[in-house]
Amino acid sequence: GTSMSGGVGKIGGTVIGALIIGVLSNGLNLLGINSFWQYIVKGVVILIAVYVDFLKKGKKAN
Repeated sequence: GTSMSGGVGKIGGTVIGALIIGVLSNGLNLLGINSFWQYIVKGVVILIAVYVDFLKKGKKAN
């Protein structure tokens, strides 16, 4: 996808990321989860994605 810290991204990864968030939102709606918790869950997923990107960039620098 596209790095949250800037740089070059790929359209395919960005589309996959958007689909994952969309499917997650739909699933949480179908389960009847309160919208407050839906935002929390989506935020945690985004934070995990940023952390994984950070780890990948750290390995490339070494």
